[in-house]
Amino acid sequence: MRAPTAAEREAWEQALDLWGVDLHDPVVHTRSDQGSFAWFGFPPEVNVDPGELARHGGEGHLTSVFAHEIGHHLLSPSTRADSLKIRQQMARVIDLYDRRHRLDLAAASGFCANLWSDMLINDRVMQLQRARLAPDETPDMVQLTEALAAPALTKGPRGAEDNELWWVVQRAYELLWRLPEGTLAWPDPPVGWKAAYEQEIDRLRQQVKNQRRKTPPKERANRWRAQREVAQRECDLADLEYDPRAGLDPAHDATTVADVVRTLAADPVSGAVPWAMVMVPYLLLGFQGTGCHEDSPGAPSAAELAGAIGDPRLQKPLVHPDDAEVVVAEGEAGGSGSDGSGQALGLARTLELMAGADPHAVMAAWYEAEARPHVAPLVQRGLAPAGPAIPGPLEEWELGDDLADLDWPATLTTGAVFVPGVTTRRRTFIADEPEIDHEPVLLDLYLDSSGSMTNPQRGSAAIVAGTILSLSVLRGGGRVRVTSWSSAGQVAGDSAYTRDRVEIMRQLTTYFGGGTTFPLDLLRARYPAARQPKDGQRHLVVLSDAGLDTFLGRGQEEYADVAASVRRVIDTGSLMIIGHWRGQSREEAERLGYDVAEIPDVMQAPAACAALAERIATYTPEGATRG
Repeated sequence: MRAPTAAEREAWEQALDLWGVDLHDPVVHTRSDQGSFAWFGFPPEVNVDPGELARHGGEGHLTSVFAHEIGHHLLSPSTRADSLKIRQQMARVIDLYDRRHRLDLAAASGFCANLWSDMLINDRVMQLQRARLAPDETPDMVQLTEALAAPALTKGPRGAEDNELWWVVQRAYELLWRLPEGTLAWPDPPVGWKAAYEQEIDRLRQQVKNQRRKTPPKERANRWRAQREVAQRECDLADLEYDPRAGLDPAHDATTVADVVRTLAADPVSGAVPWAMVMVPYLLLGFQGTGCHEDSPGAPSAAELAGAIGDPRLQKPLVHPDDAEVVVAEGEAGGSGSDGSGQALGLARTLELMAGADPHAVMAAWYEAEARPHVAPLVQRGLAPAGPAIPGPLEEWELGDDLADLDWPATLTTGAVFVPGVTTRRRTFIADEPEIDHEPVLLDLYLDSSGSMTNPQRGSAAIVAGTILSLSVLRGGGRVRVTSWSSAGQVAGDSAYTRDRVEIMRQLTTYFGGGTTFPLDLLRARYPAARQPKDGQRHLVVLSDAGLDTFLGRGQEEYADVAASVRRVIDTGSLMIIGHWRGQSREEAERLGYDVAEIPDVMQAPAACAALAERIATYTPEGATRG
């Protein structure tokens, strides 16, 4: 690294003036190993390697290079959190198209995110430069793009066959900047991919046809193996017939990409989806990393992950721009855009995308994002003690009534003559109605993390339900205690109730993966037979599958009475079954006073949690009157 030269500093100042901002000097590299002549990073920093720029033919255009890198901090992605969001948007589309997971999700998403941002920034820089030039002058960004495209153009028309995605991008620039066809890409779109695809599908069709014509083997094992091979070939053929490559149209796609870039530049996070819906299929043909890249040392923090994964724009449906008008209403990003379509990136793929981050922080952010649309303040609605009596109507005061009840002002209003029992009045009082009271909830949550339960890294219905309930209690001002349990001795959780959301999520995502034995000894110690004074009412919730049998004492006969004794000292007890739970055990639980609900899958978790929250909110303790 070295200090900028006078010429480099002048180019830097011109780039800053173009954007109207002030940033610290760029970092100038010599012989960098980044594979690019410029890159940006967070905290905000611009890096450039003039020698590498010259080798790419971009010497003399350093102002535009600097302006481009500055644009990454001002336009897209602008912050590391937005960078994470854009990568997730790209990953959602890649996950949709790449059903066989042929692409490296992190690498492909990063490539698409950078290319999308590059196109937005290059177009904006070109517009800023053109506004300062005469009509017959060419903006420097256009000149730089021409210089970088020259090596590919020198290969002749077949040069585009090496990277069809490159041709679409270059043609989109020509449309955006109103350049003649052939300025940045060859006029004719690449077609080599189509012949290769048709050859592949014809070959597979012939294989399926030949296998169907074969006489089935006489041996049962061989006949079964042959049938399985035919079924697999037919499945491969069906996948190939619906392969996204079949719908590629480079010329039309370049026009669509240009429209998306110009229309959605103000919201790079939302615009990433329609852009990717057009461009990602080209990645399946093979892609080559080009342009600048992001260099952000250190893994994203838990706060950055929560802000990125929890953005509601990442829950919106994936819509191709040819199927809907590409318009983002002002303020849409903060509205109720999620329609519950389940098109957010799955947890396993999110962990793959965020491979460098703390997996527990990633899981916590993902489960919170899944739960957040279904979270509502959970409080107990009751009636507070009635306030002081309020004045009622006047009545006659008669001889023999208490003299203190005589209302002299009201008596004197009847006239000047004072006649006891006739003109005397007294004020009556009526009891005031009790006011609605909201009491905090103490939620005692026991989560089965045995091997029969879904691993948190694969998206667990139990953890989604536990997150919804916990966040609802916290939003209502209550406190939560989470205990994760598996086999004997595998128990995690604090003894105190807490409002620490991070600690709650850490306990919820704890996974043992062992046997199944409910910690009845711990439960009995926490709920002695004598009811203890407490602030707020206690509500017990157990999330498990068939392991609920052990909650009732199966395999722990010495603790067989714990479930019944605990139910007498808590306010409500709920057993939430992941899957189905039938037979005498369920009947016994209901007989003891436990509410039993089933959660067949993740989609049913919100409804089950809403029903449980309603029971807790409207619970009436024995001997009390509640609203």
